[in-house]
Amino acid sequence: GSGGTGCDVDFDATAPPFRRAIPDQGRTVLRRRLAEHWRTIPDDAPVLILMSGIAGGSHDKYLKHFMRRAARCGYRCVAFNCRGTANSPLTTPQFYSASFTGDVRAVVDEIHGRWPDAKLFAVGWSLGANILTNFLGEEGESAKLAGAVAMCNPFDLNACDEALQNGFFGTVYSRAMAKNMRALFAPHEHLFQGLPNYDNALVASAKTVRDFDEAVTRVTFGFDSVDAYYDASSSRLSIGNVRVPLLVVQAKDDPIAVTDAVPRDVIEGKTTPGPVVLVETESGGHLGWTAGSEAPFGSPWPDAGAMQFFEACRRGVGATIGNQSDGRSAGRGDEADAGADVERGAEVDADVAVEAPAR
Repeated sequence: GSGGTGCDVDFDATAPPFRRAIPDQGRTVLRRRLAEHWRTIPDDAPVLILMSGIAGGSHDKYLKHFMRRAARCGYRCVAFNCRGTANSPLTTPQFYSASFTGDVRAVVDEIHGRWPDAKLFAVGWSLGANILTNFLGEEGESAKLAGAVAMCNPFDLNACDEALQNGFFGTVYSRAMAKNMRALFAPHEHLFQGLPNYDNALVASAKTVRDFDEAVTRVTFGFDSVDAYYDASSSRLSIGNVRVPLLVVQAKDDPIAVTDAVPRDVIEGKTTPGPVVLVETESGGHLGWTAGSEAPFGSPWPDAGAMQFFEACRRGVGATIGNQSDGRSAGRGDEADAGADVERGAEVDADVAVEAPAR
């Protein structure tokens, strides 16, 4: 559970690779101010979980922009911080990965238990989008979410890794992210000493995201190689099993979540319940959309469409949205009604954070 006394799991009896369960962190962080604020929101108010990209967290500006928009619509907002990010402490030798969904599942279960009458939604960016899609695919018809949005999802991690290694921007980004990940990891490295196949020297010398995943991620999650980790963690393998309405927003010029990685054939051919709507823009880079009424310093244009999508799902319109791969929604006739409440209500202070309670 989310409580407990820490790491009670016998590593020798737990078979890797780890995707659904990992030693218990035994800690949940909720601000007192948050608890007081939430008591002012109706128990049946919709809840939105926000999942940032690699090395990100509740401090990211794009997350805060979306959070404020959702709060104005009356949503209860929860920023999901992966283990070790956003100054959250690690109490066990476990970081986060692109395929580990146990923490997301624990948060969703916790929120559903607290507000059983509320509809739950989630939005993820970049790596957060990949984790969210993997979670939805694993849950299938058992998913407790009523709808989700994924932006700049790196669907095929091996393809995206190749882009990071070969492209100029990808190389710069990879080195910057590796530096950030080493900084996040440094305060907790003592916890990992003694783990099988762990070498602290490899962590210290990691210059790229791939280097860090070789030194930490694939080792602690039990994968034989980085390529095996990337392949197993790619959400292109799980999107076909998603059973809730999912809006996917990608940019064709994204140098990281490259356009060739998008599983268009799976999305277009999906006939099972849980429509997937794919919207692709000609430009936008990696989370670099600048158009919109609040741009370039405020919320980018996909945020408004994402909120309309959530409102449509909340009202039940999502059940009739067709599977589209060209950015057109069969529920377009309901967009005006779905977007009517996008800016309603007063501004709410919802800049809050929840550390994932591990299981």
